[in-house]
Amino acid sequence: MSENYEIIKPDGQEISKTSISGLLNSIRPVWRGKGLIKRVERLLPIDPSSACQRLLNAAIFDLREKVVIMGLDIAKEVAKNYKLPPIEKDEDILENYSTFNLIDLSYRIGILRRPEWRRLQRCYDIRKDLEHEDNEYEAVLEDSFYIFKSSIEIVLSQDPIETLKVTDVKQIVVEPQRITATEELLQDYDHAPELRQREIQDFLISNATDKDQPELVNENAFELLRHFRTLTKTTVIIESAKKIENRLGRNPIDFNTAFLCHAIGATPYFKSTKIVDLYSFLEKRFKKSNSDWGEQSEITKVFHDLGHFLYCPANKIDTFLKYLVSWYIGTPGGYGDWGRDRAVFYSNGAAPIISRILQFKEVNVYERIEKLREDKDIAYYLDNRHILNRFETLLDYADRNE
Repeated sequence: MSENYEIIKPDGQEISKTSISGLLNSIRPVWRGKGLIKRVERLLPIDPSSACQRLLNAAIFDLREKVVIMGLDIAKEVAKNYKLPPIEKDEDILENYSTFNLIDLSYRIGILRRPEWRRLQRCYDIRKDLEHEDNEYEAVLEDSFYIFKSSIEIVLSQDPIETLKVTDVKQIVVEPQRITATEELLQDYDHAPELRQREIQDFLISNATDKDQPELVNENAFELLRHFRTLTKTTVIIESAKKIENRLGRNPIDFNTAFLCHAIGATPYFKSTKIVDLYSFLEKRFKKSNSDWGEQSEITKVFHDLGHFLYCPANKIDTFLKYLVSWYIGTPGGYGDWGRDRAVFYSNGAAPIISRILQFKEVNVYERIEKLREDKDIAYYLDNRHILNRFETLLDYADRNE
């Protein structure tokens, strides 16, 4: 390449040959094999505007192919939903779609993220200015560099997205073993357009709740929903919440439904009255479990799996917290056949779940636990040094939230 780097000085600073080569070398092999890099390298020192426009043209064609790879069914549905020109066959994308509409379609379909979509829109506007330079607009070298860098970083260096299909997910769920959500699977789901995420979530919810399916299939479907929660588009979660709430009708939220809603992130979209009723019923179960270690273990797991304090009505937080603290610190041991070698009696099953609950960050429980020192039911046992140590340990867990 020529040593003349005048072509790209965005801030008046020379861009090194190594930087230019680094960008060009990041272009995928399929385009390097077409001789694109050599043509651009030859043009850059002579006509940077034409070289960068050539890169953008390649990027636009690459986007067309990526949309086709995503699937005609998705492209057709997305075009319809966002009032873009209709798509009936691959040729509509490859040949008939305007650059402006293609960039929009690529964003709506999930190939481009919003910042990338905006950058390519700017590139398209700059290219139009470069093609029609007149007395009102004179292209500057920064324009060429913006196109050069954006075309490579956003499009030409990025592999096509293999759209995750429902059949792909089904194959994972029905495997006779517990699933492992790979990074590739999560990334494919993250890039899936709204239509495909909706189809996948409907499939997983159906299999997670179908009692006719093997238990392992139920568990695998539920686990995938949990892994997909933060990657699922909000509109998809809201739709799922509406479907679940419609099925419930006037019935209260049962625990299994609460587990499912928390797994997919749908709980915040339920009517507040249903959430209040759920935690009121939960409070009754806590009260019933107060003197039974086995039941304490069971109900704390329920409390954890339905979202712990995340959706808890504010006026009930202290009530549940007192139960959890009381069950964790336990009562004095040292007597009886089971207690001679045990300084404190408490539920071995509930204690680790409680410590985990108190480390979640949705509610600052540290100050609330400190106030329980003065609660007569808690303070009664804190004279025992073993119980006091357990109380202080709980504060340490809560303090990790700070």
